[in-house]
Amino acid sequence: MDRKAIARHPPDEELAARAAAGSRAAFEELVSRHSPRLFFFLRGRCESETDIEDLIQEAFLRAFRSIDRYDPRWKFSTWLYTTAVRLAVSRHRSRRAEPLPLDVETAECPSPGPQETLIRKEEVEAGANIWELARALKPSEYEALWLRYAEEMPVKDIARTMKKTQVGIRALLHRSRLKLGKRLRSPAHSAGLREVRPVEQKISVL
Repeated sequence: MDRKAIARHPPDEELAARAAAGSRAAFEELVSRHSPRLFFFLRGRCESETDIEDLIQEAFLRAFRSIDRYDPRWKFSTWLYTTAVRLAVSRHRSRRAEPLPLDVETAECPSPGPQETLIRKEEVEAGANIWELARALKPSEYEALWLRYAEEMPVKDIARTMKKTQVGIRALLHRSRLKLGKRLRSPAHSAGLREVRPVEQKISVL
């Protein structure tokens, strides 16, 4: 990337430094860059678009409030995703004790909002139905796959984000790839293998 391109699209870490120095525009650019991808990531832990958007808003609010403590030695995305994971885990724990509504079986499913519609459009255009299959995995398995192959995070950063050892992350990725591979090869999805095979090949390599 040349200097003009860098000037037009500064790296996240530079924007974070500007935000820490008081630039609201720099932080707004970070929000714009990461909101759609964070939406994808949190789909593994949330059941509704409303829950996802609430978590995204809270994650960015916490990031904004503590941006002066951001350590530029770490990628901004690693720092942000660590915050999002902690919030998601905390919300899940607080909701486990909540009773289900009496009309849970007949509750009307809300129509997709603009964020969900945009994500679905991008999925179709990118042939990303592999991530729809991945959503059926355990949340930790989905998250590990997303961070490694969608965000292209190194294993050490994934370990930091998910609060696991690097050995544990490698084992989790291996197990997740095996499970996803079985789903991709199942008869129900055999017709779509041609479209997802390039992504499957990428996921097959650590």
